[in-house]
Amino acid sequence: MLKNLLNKIAVLLVIIGTMNSCDMPLQKNYDYESSVLDPHVNMTAWEYINSRPDIFSTYIEAIEYTGMKDYFTQTDTEYTFLALNNTAMKNFMADRFPGISSISDCDMESVKKLLQYHIIEGSYSAYGDLPVEAIHVLTLLRGEEGLMTILVRKNPWQADAGKVIINDTGTNGNSPMRAAITSNIMPVNGVIHVFDSYCYYKK
Repeated sequence: MLKNLLNKIAVLLVIIGTMNSCDMPLQKNYDYESSVLDPHVNMTAWEYINSRPDIFSTYIEAIEYTGMKDYFTQTDTEYTFLALNNTAMKNFMADRFPGISSISDCDMESVKKLLQYHIIEGSYSAYGDLPVEAIHVLTLLRGEEGLMTILVRKNPWQADAGKVIINDTGTNGNSPMRAAITSNIMPVNGVIHVFDSYCYYKK
């Protein structure tokens, strides 16, 4: 019992000694300057996507494969680019072309339709352009296959508050709902929202 008491006293002395040996100064006062992160990037959508090959390498390859690069490099018209990261592109290939590992081995017309569906005419960001109710937008893919809805969640009580939503449940036939994982990146030629699942219309 005396041994336990001596051990506890020794531990207490070590702790006190350690605390006294810490000679850290107190934090100094400073003036906090609040700021809002600027979503604008001074580059085209193509330049931005190419600045992140770790995320978009397959998407970049698909754009070049289908000859759609001009939409991403031009600065005369604003588009909303629903950029597909590598996960989304791999899911597309696994679903539509099982066993194929390179996007350039997939049917070019199918890949082109995928990319056309993921480019919306006009600029739609969560900064005042998008309503909380779904609106139909015009994609580069014409006809029924190109039907799409878009909205932004603004209810703070929803788990996905602030997210840009494509084809919200019940707004566009049986199309699966997709939520952007990163949104409102503003290159000089529109807006980019990043998705880890590809979007498509389903009747």
